[in-house]
Amino acid sequence: MLVETTFKQSSFYNGLYQMIPDNHILKRIDSAISLNFVNELLADRYCKNFGRPAKEPEMMLRIQILKYLYNLSDEKLIQDLTVNLAYKWFVGLNPEDPLPETSLLTKFRTQRLKDISMDAIITEIVRQCVERGIIKSSNGIAIDTTHIEANTIKKVPERIMKHLAKNIFKAMGQEEYEIPDYTQIEDHVEAKQVMKDYLENLIEQVDEKSPEEVIQAAKEAQEILENDLFIEQKGIRSLVDKDARVGYKSKTHSFYGYKAEICQTTDGSLITSVTVEPGSYVDGRNFKDHIETTLQSGLIVTGVYGDKAYFRVDILNLIKENEALPYIPVSASAYKIDEELFSYNKDSDQWFCIMGNETTKVKAKTFKQKGKNIKLLEYSFERERCRNCPRRAECVGKSTRISRLLRVSVNTPELYEYSQRAKTPEFLKEYRKRAKIEPKNAELKRFHGLDRAKGYGLQSVRIQAKLTVLAVNLKRIAKMVSALKGLQALVLKFLYCRLLINRPDWIRADAQAV
Repeated sequence: MLVETTFKQSSFYNGLYQMIPDNHILKRIDSAISLNFVNELLADRYCKNFGRPAKEPEMMLRIQILKYLYNLSDEKLIQDLTVNLAYKWFVGLNPEDPLPETSLLTKFRTQRLKDISMDAIITEIVRQCVERGIIKSSNGIAIDTTHIEANTIKKVPERIMKHLAKNIFKAMGQEEYEIPDYTQIEDHVEAKQVMKDYLENLIEQVDEKSPEEVIQAAKEAQEILENDLFIEQKGIRSLVDKDARVGYKSKTHSFYGYKAEICQTTDGSLITSVTVEPGSYVDGRNFKDHIETTLQSGLIVTGVYGDKAYFRVDILNLIKENEALPYIPVSASAYKIDEELFSYNKDSDQWFCIMGNETTKVKAKTFKQKGKNIKLLEYSFERERCRNCPRRAECVGKSTRISRLLRVSVNTPELYEYSQRAKTPEFLKEYRKRAKIEPKNAELKRFHGLDRAKGYGLQSVRIQAKLTVLAVNLKRIAKMVSALKGLQALVLKFLYCRLLINRPDWIRADAQAV
């Protein structure tokens, strides 16, 4: 039951808090940002009329901030809270007040801080920064993904099927059983088939009259076997963490775990949005969610900075809809035109070849590729000029057509204009701002524990990533506020010196009077 706190009792020992220096990072965070909104935001997660009085959501969130700010375990955090005055002051406790149980920290993360709540908290923090002038309201955003290793190892399908068979026998209460030893089979494909046949036969032995535990164990095994990606080693790779997947950093370097996609302001380096998906996630699929969440914080997005993975028509169109400029390098996989041979004029909707020939006709056609309908544009060059062209054999090849046929996607003409802009010095200079997100990724992983999942499952990793982002944002805010105060003090000192130079007699007389 959540009870509103209208009065916090003062303690005789609160005088100890005066020992905490004013420039301490926790004091700077507390002075820059208000967390009072948390109680109201999480009120619906608590029972209003029944149960024991719960700990304040704001206090519990402040404890979580300490955990991820200093990269501590729950046990270590409670130990430090017992003796660290700065920690207790930040949390809002008197020096002699009892601390919450360690189990309450886990319960708060898993039951109170759902995805929507954490997104709302991060958005509100950024909104306060915009409102108070800590960061500019008109800002660019850089977007990138970083990998998070799973808190377990990946296993081959044969080993997973062996564990599934063991689970069924355990549910049956059977202690003696014989499972094929797949390690003795040299052929990996054969080993997988042997284990799959054995597990399917075991599942068939389970009927509706079997105990509920046995039915559930067999159902879990059946669902895993029915997934085509499982045998291909692209699906589930661990029964401990069923959401983790294999992803790739490059063609030769893979990882097992999750991907966090981060959206960060270019001015101020505050993270406005973060999503976490399995390691097989394709960069940019959540781009629309990032834009919407960023706009909710009151920011006006002026530009979007990303790598080649974000060079997609849907993303470019979404950026255009929000009246922002894209700063994303051209990807050869999405834009397949040899610009040394062909150029495009958007006014006349014509392509020109290197020999000066031009297209005279264009047709829209639909082709089927891998079961999908793909719309393409076919541009035909002028026949007689192609017939007499000295590079005809090189250009047309063995085709029986007289003129060259240029087949492009419906988006290619628009992407051509973008590719020309991407070559300009202004674009290349502005694109450098994307690099600001790389140190942020390193900071999250190296100093705040986001390099590896602390729990199991997608929901757990999402909460971890968003709490880590919240802590890093607050750390960044404290640094910016400190720099802003230092700048203000420097300006005041400069103005005083100028005044002293211009009116020295008046200043000295005024000082003596005081």
